[in-house]
Formats: sequence, C-alpha cells, structure tokens
Amino acid sequence: MKRLSRCCCCCNVRDGSIVVGVLGILLSIATIIFIWLAPSHLVSFKSYFFEEQDKQYSISKIIMTISLCFTILICSALIIAIKKRRSWLMLPFVVLGLVLAIGLLISILHTSIVLYTDDKEDYTILATCILVGGLIYLILYLYLWVVVFSHYLDTRDEEERGRYSKSPYRR
Repeated sequence: MKRLSRCCCCCNVRDGSIVVGVLGILLSIATIIFIWLAPSHLVSFKSYFFEEQDKQYSISKIIMTISLCFTILICSALIIAIKKRRSWLMLPFVVLGLVLAIGLLISILHTSIVLYTDDKEDYTILATCILVGGLIYLILYLYLWVVVFSHYLDTRDEEERGRYSKSPYRR
C-alpha cells in the first residue's frame, strides 16, 4: 500500500493523526451528551431483543455509552502513541478503524435497501440521500484512517530500524 507523506492542508501525517485522535474524542463526547440529553422522540433505537420500549431505550443508551468510552480510550492511546512514537499503542485504533469502516458500509447498505424496499411509504429520496451521504462519509472516514495507518507504518519502520542504525554524530 502506498503511504501518505502529507495530509490535507499540507500538514504531515503525524499532525493529521493527532487531529484524527482529537476529533474522535470530541465526537465521542458530543455523542454521549446528545444520547443522554436529547428527548426520546429525537433519538430512537430499534432492537430485536427487547419487547419493552423503555427497557430497550435505556439498555441501548448504556451500550452505546460504553462503546463510546472505549473509543475515547483508544483515541487517547493513539495520541499518546504519536507523542511517544510507539506503534503498538496505535494498533488498536488501526484495527478498530478498519472494523468500523466495514460496519459502516454494512449499515449504509442495509438502511438504504430497507428504505428502498419499504412497501408502506415511498422513501426513495431518503434512501438515496442516506446512500450517497453515507458513502461520502465512508470515503472521508477511510481517508482519515489511511492517514493514521501511514503514520503507524512510518513509526513501526522507525522502531524496527532501531537507534543504532542512525549515526550518533556527524563527521
């Protein structure tokens, strides 16, 4: 895979990776606040496991909050890894990012297909907006993941070379 040397806005991948980590933390915190403070008619969770609507709503909020707290932890580990130049601390973010991208693609396709095939109402415009907007978001998400992955590869290669491969002084 070709590595990026520059991120958007002409900054290097190290700075871009820090921005991605900070954005992950901020968006997770904002989502937690929104989930717990938004009225129940604005946020709805559909589950196939629970019969009662109130029980389903509160359990879904707790599960999402726990997963967002793990996201904050992993993004914090990413920022620490970048500062200390440790590739093994970046690995959870790289793996999580790839898994989330696959989950996002499945979610976009599932939601669009369900809305396209709905017999009760015509959701064609909504389904198209979700499909196009979701794919644009997925492309942006994958680009940011490639920025972090490129910095991960650079850091890993630097660790493999070791400190003895660099000249300790100039002659």
